[in-house]
Amino acid sequence: MKRIATLVAIIVVLLVGPVTGAALAAPRQPAPSAVAGALTLVLDELAPRVVTASGPTVLTVTGTLTNTGDETVTDIGVRLQRGQPLTSEGAVRDALEGGAPTDSIAPQFQELPDALDVGDRVPVRLTVPLSGAPESTLALAATGVYELLVNVNGVPGEGDRARLAAVRMLLPVVGLPDLDGADAVSTPPAAATPFSLLYPVVDVPRRLTTAPGEPVRLTDDTLADSFAPTGRLGGLVAALAEAAPAGSPVRTATCVVTDADLLQTAQAMSQGYVVPGADGSLVPGRGAEVAGAWLASFAEAARGMCVLALPFADADVVALTRGELETSAVGAVTAGRGLVADLLGTPVLPDTAWPADGVVDEAGLATYAEGGVRSLVLSADGLDLPAQAESAGTVPVATTGPATTAVVADPLVTLAAGGPISVATTVAGRGGAAAAAAAGGPLSGQDVLGTVAFRAVEDAPTGGPLVIAPPHRWNVDGVAARALLDGFGTLVDEGLLTARGLGSALATPTSTTERTLDYPIGAGAREVAPNAVAAIGPVLDDIGDLDSSVVDDELGVDPDDLFDPLVLGAVRPASAAWRGTPELATDAAAALADRVTELRGTVAVLEPPSPFSLGTSTSPLLLTVANGLPVTMRVRVEISSTSGLRVAPIPVVEVPPFGRRQIQASAEVQRSGVFTVDATVRTIDGGLLGAPSRLQVRSTAYGTITLWLTGTAGVLLVVLAARRILRRIRSEPGRNTPRPPRPGSPETIPDTAETALPADLRGPPPTSTPPPAPEDRTLPAPPRPLPASNGPIPAGPTTGRNRPGPSGPSGPAGPPVRRPDVPGHVPVPPGTGAPLQGRPPLRPPGAR
Repeated sequence: MKRIATLVAIIVVLLVGPVTGAALAAPRQPAPSAVAGALTLVLDELAPRVVTASGPTVLTVTGTLTNTGDETVTDIGVRLQRGQPLTSEGAVRDALEGGAPTDSIAPQFQELPDALDVGDRVPVRLTVPLSGAPESTLALAATGVYELLVNVNGVPGEGDRARLAAVRMLLPVVGLPDLDGADAVSTPPAAATPFSLLYPVVDVPRRLTTAPGEPVRLTDDTLADSFAPTGRLGGLVAALAEAAPAGSPVRTATCVVTDADLLQTAQAMSQGYVVPGADGSLVPGRGAEVAGAWLASFAEAARGMCVLALPFADADVVALTRGELETSAVGAVTAGRGLVADLLGTPVLPDTAWPADGVVDEAGLATYAEGGVRSLVLSADGLDLPAQAESAGTVPVATTGPATTAVVADPLVTLAAGGPISVATTVAGRGGAAAAAAAGGPLSGQDVLGTVAFRAVEDAPTGGPLVIAPPHRWNVDGVAARALLDGFGTLVDEGLLTARGLGSALATPTSTTERTLDYPIGAGAREVAPNAVAAIGPVLDDIGDLDSSVVDDELGVDPDDLFDPLVLGAVRPASAAWRGTPELATDAAAALADRVTELRGTVAVLEPPSPFSLGTSTSPLLLTVANGLPVTMRVRVEISSTSGLRVAPIPVVEVPPFGRRQIQASAEVQRSGVFTVDATVRTIDGGLLGAPSRLQVRSTAYGTITLWLTGTAGVLLVVLAARRILRRIRSEPGRNTPRPPRPGSPETIPDTAETALPADLRGPPPTSTPPPAPEDRTLPAPPRPLPASNGPIPAGPTTGRNRPGPSGPSGPAGPPVRRPDVPGHVPVPPGTGAPLQGRPPLRPPGAR
């Protein structure tokens, strides 16, 4: 089996040739972020950055080695090795991509004394002579640009010795100190190469849309650290002031590139701002002081320099144009120039733009032209240049619009400044990937310096200046920027470079042949995500709808102070910072939409603390409309009707800035009960502002239907009662004739007391008198007891036996006398001889 594998490998080498052999020595593959047994090497310093005849004789590299794997590493050795001088652009590209061989000179390893446990770190310092024996030095014998490799080997756990970490970089050698033999030092070129440097001071957009009067809101507090003197942005400004002082060639060649959104954010932060806290609530930011100091130092460092303004928020004009947002793109371009000039207090390059990635299509070029742009900084990859043409100079651009020129930036230098391109090999399935020094940190500008030196020494452009255009957000901190500017100064001192300002380069065309635009396919794939750009349109519609209801009066702020920042800030989701990262662009678009919705939501009907009570069928509803914006708003308030409750339309109402307005709505209820309705506030154009407010209405009044039903029932009741009475009247015939006495009435009861007496004792028949009332007919009651004396009976009432007869002196007999004071008394007609109770009856004379 081994023989077959060996035979196959030999055949592959013979068929492909020696180029494949070099590729096998360093295959290109991604670097694993964390591999078992891997070590991580971070370099802090390389001295010298440019080897010169008058410089040090040794090369010193310092850094830190950390065990980021899961095994203890023993038998660790570190060495500095190099490859052959790079003599072609292809060789430089291979070196930047990690594909060039670096084992031409490989001195012995310098062993570290101790093992490295998981998570431990150890400082690394290598000092290697530049010339001498290859076993212990770099053995440099000629000038040129070399690729260096810091190689770390070790034994992870129980495995075999392998490369566990590596960092590669370019080293420009323009002279050798103390070199035996004068012919070893190359003669400087006959003419120095003019160069222009674009120096970006740019960051990703972090500010969220706010209204005047609101605290400035940021997505995070990263800028508080970045603006500090030790931070990235603070270091870039400090390096510019220190390494490019006034009057220096480097300052002449440097053009500062910045973004108005970043400067505005720093200015706003200096007045106080808020950021989301750990629990999601807004907390005060901690960078107010450093933000103000950074902006002041930046304005001081850039005063009198060449300044190039990016579109506001570094908006991707091509993506906005493709999303049919040309107006927003033009506004970003024009506003960017004016704001940068105002905030830095220095003029900016007029009519000049630098598109994202240095490329633009024809539609984007038309948008730039509409924004007043007549000069562009374009990559050579963005123009249709012949293969033999120099990748430098200022050329006219073929366009149907206004005449436009383009200064050509070197794409090889841009590639060198773009960060880690790829990596070297991984040994035995473990770590060992070679990271580029451009991955960040103090050595992140070393590849740019090496590439510029290669252009100046080996492949100097003849058509125009060498334009160094790193990415807008190049991964360089203050230390790396200072070293890069110092390195350019060294190349100027060595006669390899000469300063040429960007404005001068734009004003001096090197060709009269028009070049057409060439928008690379890869650039189109890296554009801002289309869904993020598409989300900007509805937000702009919401802002315009809000603007339609603003009253331009003396109250509050100027409406332009509110809406101009809103419209301008709407391009942040289309920032070139999100190229290649669609998820970040989508998040930015969602954050923008949420903030505008939140601002619109500050105009709404306040929900009352308790339900409305209506006592009548046409009671009014008192509503309160709140306005959280700093301008007077003219709005429409609508209350939805429901079954049983109808609300009349409400006239347009004006609400003062940051104020409230109470309005009255006429409501008509058609029945009693509890109703739930929604109250909404809309703009004059009909757009919904705040969220609908839920209102509860409790009615105890009778509505129209209820009253109608009640009245109908009352009328019906009266009709039915009258009908019944009439029927009763009609059913009683002869109701005017005397009615016969009812059985048992006093008229039908015989007077037993009278008939029981003898005829001679009976009185005269009763006179015709009306019968007593029913209430006088009472049952007979026992008579009152008489006194016990047998004397003469005193005169009493004219009743019974003691009443004189009809011929007596007392006169004729009268009607029976009723004794109402005697219970149960029954009147006796005169002449009735009823015996007295309580004593024996009188005997006639002679009776025994």
